Amino acid sequence: MVDQAQRKQKPLGELLKEKGLITESHIRYALQEQKITGERLGELFERLGFVTEYDVVETLSEQRQVPYVDVDTVPADEALLKMFNKNLCLNNTFLPLRRIDNTVEVAVNNVDDSNIRQIIARHTGLTPQIYIAERKKVINAVNRFYYFLENPVEQLIENEVNVLAQDAEMARGMDKLIKHLLHLAVKMRATDIHIRPTKKSINISFRIDGVIMPVLAMPSSLSRLVASIKMLADMDIAEQRLPQDGRFTETILNNVYDFRVSTIVTPQGENMVLRVLPMESAIMGLGELGFLKEHIRIVEEIFNEPFGIILLTGPTGSGKSTTLYAGIRRLNLLEKNVITVEEPIEYEIPLLRQTQVNEKAGYTFASAIRYFLRHDPDVILVGEIRDAQTASTAVTASTTGHLVLSTMHTNSALGAIPRLKDLGIRPFLVADALIGVVSQRLVRKICSNCKVAYKPSAAEIDYLKCSNVDKLYRGQGCQVCNGSGYFGRTLVYEMLTVDRKLALLIEQEADLSRLAQQAIKGTYIDIFDITVRKVMEGITTVEEAVRTLGYIRQPNKQSCQTKV
Repeated sequence: MVDQAQRKQKPLGELLKEKGLITESHIRYALQEQKITGERLGELFERLGFVTEYDVVETLSEQRQVPYVDVDTVPADEALLKMFNKNLCLNNTFLPLRRIDNTVEVAVNNVDDSNIRQIIARHTGLTPQIYIAERKKVINAVNRFYYFLENPVEQLIENEVNVLAQDAEMARGMDKLIKHLLHLAVKMRATDIHIRPTKKSINISFRIDGVIMPVLAMPSSLSRLVASIKMLADMDIAEQRLPQDGRFTETILNNVYDFRVSTIVTPQGENMVLRVLPMESAIMGLGELGFLKEHIRIVEEIFNEPFGIILLTGPTGSGKSTTLYAGIRRLNLLEKNVITVEEPIEYEIPLLRQTQVNEKAGYTFASAIRYFLRHDPDVILVGEIRDAQTASTAVTASTTGHLVLSTMHTNSALGAIPRLKDLGIRPFLVADALIGVVSQRLVRKICSNCKVAYKPSAAEIDYLKCSNVDKLYRGQGCQVCNGSGYFGRTLVYEMLTVDRKLALLIEQEADLSRLAQQAIKGTYIDIFDITVRKVMEGITTVEEAVRTLGYIRQPNKQSCQTKV
């Protein structure tokens, strides 16, 4: 009890410092900013990029002994929401979650606000059970829950499609239908909207957590939907023979989204894909992304090397840039000059000097690095190494005392070595410059709202190489996960650090099998082992492991020792 009381009395900055998330210099800098802006210290730490909002909330949860809740994973309780209203919830920053007997669970951001407890009791006559959550998540959830409570978007789409299908003279515009589709995409957490014509219908599908999910079908008479979206995206509606690209922005539930539109021509008509990009994205920490605790230390050590190249590899959309930013956050940005060139700038961090590629003006990844060397940099972030010129200038920068961070498209961590050689980098320079490679994939997480245990099949046990497992987990499908059994994604990864012995083999141009043998003797972390561990811990499923990693390239070895 004494320890808890002492911990509660400690300032937030001290607690974050104890966890190794900030230093005394960060606190002093934030206090100087606070005199000017008047912001709460936790908000300042987050805005300046020292910590994530989750770091602050998790620390406050431990300090005040108030449980944390991820409001994104909680279904809307319509009966409970109707006891309040949106403005009341927004003005006081709380979200009613669910009623259990004579208590009502509520997510708040400021646990010291006693007014919220009085509001809950007055509106419900029940005892409030307080949970702490991120402020942005609470506000977004309030807007989302109340909007869709008042606007059942699935029904609105069905009604609008029926009205448009009967509009033979095409007097009615497509604006409402487009608006409802965009809202549905945000509600279902879609990253891409696919509009696919067939001979007799138009199919709408969403990519959710990396997997395409059919959503609805419309009559082929509504093919003008594509032309309407092309007009929004400032594309040529008369051109239906060649692929086109465009973009537009839209405010949905008080958040601004950038929609990148692309079309291709098929025998059935124009196929369209809309990439859904929120203009403001929260930066996550290494732990939130899915790195295991014992591996976070290794990542931090790699990112704190004074010079050399660190590469993030993996397929498109695997979160490489997000991991780079999470790693940069662990640097002392007050003491380092970090300059970036990106395409586009995905996350804005005040203490970074961020620039964006402009190929029309001749500002490319390669030319940016040359400019950066005149700006006294400590760390240079290059969005992607994809050509010989960029690779050459990046290696030059790393061998002149700078730390270079970048991404590359390869299927494995070891694959980055021959890829650099293919781009014209001589083996002794690869050996000298390369510090480490993280190759990653994203797997879907089991929905926590409908997660259940089950007895694994013989095929699943054989895939996991675990003879002693008698229980695994999966999602049954519910309102929160759109019936898929999955909600959100987490990283699975392999990590390669280049020690002296491995560097010598690279310089001697050893083949990949010899490099792999030497890597295993060092600190190499295998992606299959990470995936198996996450399956065993109930984070993801064997089905997801197979979908992401496949069957044929997995190691023929015992992958687990302990019984779950």
